[in-house]
Amino acid sequence: MLATALLFSAALLPLPVTGYIDRVVAPSADGDVILRTSEHSDFNGGKIRLEQKLRRLSGDRFSIDFSDQPAFTKIYHEALCLEGGMRPSTERGVLGGEDAIAAWSCVSSETREGTPATIEEIERVVDEPASSQENWTDYARTAAPSGSAALGQPFFAVGSMSVKSSVAGAVSYSVSVDDRRCYFQSAERHAGAFELSAQTGVSCSGDRPGSLNTETRACVPRACGLSQGSYRIR
Repeated sequence: MLATALLFSAALLPLPVTGYIDRVVAPSADGDVILRTSEHSDFNGGKIRLEQKLRRLSGDRFSIDFSDQPAFTKIYHEALCLEGGMRPSTERGVLGGEDAIAAWSCVSSETREGTPATIEEIERVVDEPASSQENWTDYARTAAPSGSAALGQPFFAVGSMSVKSSVAGAVSYSVSVDDRRCYFQSAERHAGAFELSAQTGVSCSGDRPGSLNTETRACVPRACGLSQGSYRIR
C-alpha cells in the first residue's frame, strides 16, 4: 500500500511554496473543514503525500482531531509512532502559526488515555507560566526540537515530554518554532493521578538562513516544564 501511494505521489504536480494544498470538504459558518495535502518522510529517504483533516478556526489556527483522519493517514501515523516504540495519540489539538503545515503526536504504549479537552482549554497552555519547579512526586520534563534543515524546505520539529501528577487534573503541552510561527498544542483531563510520556511535532519551513528558536512546554496541576532549542537553517 505504501509503494502504491509513493507511485501516485510521484505523478503529482509540485506543491506550492507554502508546502501544502488545502481543499474545502465541508463549508461551515463555524469553520470550514478542509483536507490539507502535504509531504512527509516515507522512512526510506523519500517523501510521501498525505492528507490531514483540519477545521479552520480564526486567524492562522486550525483544530485537528487525530482520531478523525483519512484511513491511510491513520496507517502512516501508526508507522511514524512505531519508529519510536510509541503509539498514535488520539487527542485533538490546535495547529497554528502563519507557516505551520501539519502536526503529529505519539504517546508511550503504557500511557492511559485521558478525556479530550475543549479547544478553549487547549489554548490556555500559552497563558500558563512554565517553570522548572518540581517535587518528588509531580514533575513536567521537556526537550525542545533541535536539528537542521534546508532553506525553504519543510522540516518536522519534534519535542518530547514526560509528566507525572499525584492529583487529578489536566495536562497541557505545546511545541513551537520561531516564536510560534509554527506550533501545535494540546491538553487532556485525567480523573485521577497520572503519568504521560509523549513526542509531538509540527511541520514548518525555514524562511531565512540562520537559527530558529524552538520551545517545548508542559504543565500538570502542580508542576510546569519548559525547554528551548534551535533549528539551523542553511
